[in-house]
Amino acid sequence: MRAWRINDLGHPAEKLEREDLASPQPEAGQIHVAVEATTINFADILLCQGIYQDRPGIPFTPGLETSGRVLAHGEGVDPDSFPVGSRVMGMAALPHGGYAEESLIRANTALAMPDSVDAGVGTVLYSTYQTAHVAIHHRAQIQPGEWLLVHGASGGVGSAAVQLGLAAGAIVVATAGGEAKAQFCADLGAHHVIDYTAVDFSESLKELTGGRGVDVAFDAVGGDLGEATRRLMAWEGRLVVIGFASGGVPNYPANHLLVKNYTIMGLHWGAMADHGGRPVIEAAHEHLMQLYADGAIAPPVADAARFDDLVDAMGRLERRSVTGRLVFVP
Repeated sequence: MRAWRINDLGHPAEKLEREDLASPQPEAGQIHVAVEATTINFADILLCQGIYQDRPGIPFTPGLETSGRVLAHGEGVDPDSFPVGSRVMGMAALPHGGYAEESLIRANTALAMPDSVDAGVGTVLYSTYQTAHVAIHHRAQIQPGEWLLVHGASGGVGSAAVQLGLAAGAIVVATAGGEAKAQFCADLGAHHVIDYTAVDFSESLKELTGGRGVDVAFDAVGGDLGEATRRLMAWEGRLVVIGFASGGVPNYPANHLLVKNYTIMGLHWGAMADHGGRPVIEAAHEHLMQLYADGAIAPPVADAARFDDLVDAMGRLERRSVTGRLVFVP
């Protein structure tokens, strides 16, 4: 089978290599799949460089979230849950990631993918929309009519949060950098869009909310934007930290939390299945499939990169020249 491989840690533009490998053999708790699609993540760029929290050791094939048809099961996997030939999506069992024609999936993260769902869309619904759903519903417990602030709303997980916030009946404020990305957020249906390259973000949000602030903030950006967000939380608001796409990690002083009585919470969705979160994931999956079937959400898959186009697609993602989500389709 063909696979992209990291034999020496470094930037994927320099270190990713195409190789012909033997099919991976599933170990206990793993599912062997013929890959249909894999989400292209910024995390994979970090993984290739050895600076992501998962460090599988070299050599390895990156690609953290993947989907495909079941070929075989490892020991301890119930074959009736995911029969051979059925479609599944899940977290890759590194070092056999999804940037290949065949991959291994961790069975405790696997979810059934209906035949009616396109593979690229299904993979995005699995990872990106799961992250946004668990953040907004399970962690923040958003309620209809509450104000939801979404940073990085033109990106994959941000655009998912916008759509899910709208479906939940929230008043959605999206932030983005640049006119084109701001227009993308408006097209998603966000009630208010703030282009932080054109106006003062904090002053604009204060004006929108009448100085009250927002009930829920979804922050996958961090940096100065994340630092400013804590000052814009409403009384008993919930700030959910998803990641740090800007590269900067905010500091949150405890005295400020006390005075404004708000909560800051983290979400490491990829680790939930390992910490008893399987029921949460299954509930989110059921809700997402229903929302998708009803047309309430529509994953914006910007492009499906073929095998030879992977490195170029990862570069586009790193340059932040993409609105929506990129997927790899071997």
